[in-house]
Amino acid sequence: MNNNSQLIYPTLDVFLYDLRDGLGHSEVQINENRLKFWRKIYPNLTLEELKRFAQKESLASDYLELLKEGTEKNSQFQIFKPPYNGYYYPVKVGDTYTLQIDCSGEKKADQHPYQPQSLEVFKTIDEIVHEHRHNASTIGESWLLWGKLPNEQQDAEKTAKQCYPYLSFFADFQWDTDKELKGSGEFAGATWYELWRLPSDRGSIKDNRHLVICLFHPDADMGKIREIFTHLMRLFQFRNKIIWAYQQSRKLKSDMKQAAQVIHRIVSDLPQQVTADSLNLKLLQNYLADTLTILSTYATYLSRLEEQQHTINSNLKNYQRRLQTFAKLDIENRDRLLDCFQPFADYALEKYQPQLESDIASLSAGLRLLENAIKTIEGIIQLEQTKSDRALSETVAIATVGLGLSAITATVVSTQQPPRGDRFFMLTPPFLWSIGILSPFVIWLLLRLCRPFRGGKN
Repeated sequence: MNNNSQLIYPTLDVFLYDLRDGLGHSEVQINENRLKFWRKIYPNLTLEELKRFAQKESLASDYLELLKEGTEKNSQFQIFKPPYNGYYYPVKVGDTYTLQIDCSGEKKADQHPYQPQSLEVFKTIDEIVHEHRHNASTIGESWLLWGKLPNEQQDAEKTAKQCYPYLSFFADFQWDTDKELKGSGEFAGATWYELWRLPSDRGSIKDNRHLVICLFHPDADMGKIREIFTHLMRLFQFRNKIIWAYQQSRKLKSDMKQAAQVIHRIVSDLPQQVTADSLNLKLLQNYLADTLTILSTYATYLSRLEEQQHTINSNLKNYQRRLQTFAKLDIENRDRLLDCFQPFADYALEKYQPQLESDIASLSAGLRLLENAIKTIEGIIQLEQTKSDRALSETVAIATVGLGLSAITATVVSTQQPPRGDRFFMLTPPFLWSIGILSPFVIWLLLRLCRPFRGGKN
């Protein structure tokens, strides 16, 4: 057998991350998230069992082992059914569900735990893991392949290069060109390699691929593996949240760019609305209502984009802090650990943060354009309403004057009639009311003629 084709205790660990409760999530959404998560472990979970888990989750703790009951040993793990050697380890960390699936193959009575095994066993382990994961994660996932080198002569890098092709998610990775191999280093008695492929800006979170290979030296003590798991679980959580938030921001940006096209069309059409010979007040009011709806939607998207920026920034800080904490396990080789895991932090710092800052700055301009358009439309509507109200007031005033004049005339004439022989016309009621009817038109004409002399004021 090839000298680089064996490992002691070959194991796969997959860390799956799901959002438990996001900003603005209703109780219904939280329950749906809970159900999807727990069915990763229990596909046939009943609602009664789900209520019990919900009560457990309500305990105030930043790091809560979801299966742990009392002080019973290993109660925090759900062990695989025979013949598989593995377990589930679910944890709630803040607002995120974390599930570790650990598997080292099938239990065999005649096999010693530290007996070297062929690397081909990873193909079987990979199949077992896929059989036990049940559904995809919503935020992301990270894989850890680990084991112990049988002897000093075995080359760690050559062994690692032979391991990952057995994993279906990573079979097409390119190690030799350094396309997916991003970092490596010696730390805590093991050689570490990190490989990853990020989704494109237009891709899906499902395109996120992340694999860490950890090969312990022949004389190394693997007793720290549980502590290593704890650090990696948190480190991978921050990493996957950064990538997830960035992908969310790409979808928001795409939606906002479509909305921005509508905004620019509204702004472009506005001069035509303003300079129209005849303004339709009802049409303008409908136009304003549509514009306000777009403003509300656009502002919501911009706020959510800012939330994703905050998520990236805070998780990037947490990633770097956790990396420093992790490095304390082996102070002498802390820089070698950074060589392995720091490249992702550098990438996020150089691409994700500036991209979000640029997007928010450019897309905020659309919001200002829309706000100015709304102010203009509101101003036009107010002006038209003022004109209409003034015209109505003048009409009422003129009519009132005319009616009053006819009433006064009728009263005066009825009380002071001259002798019959001196009348030039008949002072009949129809004639008197005609004065009231004609006088408003005379007053209106005088007002129209006088307007030019009032400086053109409306």
